[in-house]
Amino acid sequence: MSTHRDQLSLFDTQSLNIAAQLKRELRLDLSESRYSRDEICDQVNRLASIEGVRMSLTKATLDSWLKDDPGRMPGLQALVILCAVLGTNAPIAALARPLHAQVVGDDEVKLLTWAKADVQRRKAARRARLALEAIEV
Repeated sequence: MSTHRDQLSLFDTQSLNIAAQLKRELRLDLSESRYSRDEICDQVNRLASIEGVRMSLTKATLDSWLKDDPGRMPGLQALVILCAVLGTNAPIAALARPLHAQVVGDDEVKLLTWAKADVQRRKAARRARLALEAIEV
């Protein structure tokens, strides 16, 4: 059964409500950090200043982002800066997952680039072999 590419499957179990998963990833990343929440806020504010982003993250705001309340979510710019400070892309991946997309890091990009080049090489070798066979016939 084919569906229109924009039509959602009735059997798709991935929720488009990303708040819970995003907050879960943030809590996990923060719990694994060697820095305190105050230190993380300082680093976020420092990086935001360097990047020319007007924001000031407090521990209270950070804590509110981690609560189960879906109404309190970090903005996209704040999320990117927080992920950079934490050294993770897991919260961004949580945003992509409901759309059946993945976030890949530099190593994965290199591997994908190599794999694409290898596929092209194999196709070219097959074309060359077929051309040679046609000449030899």
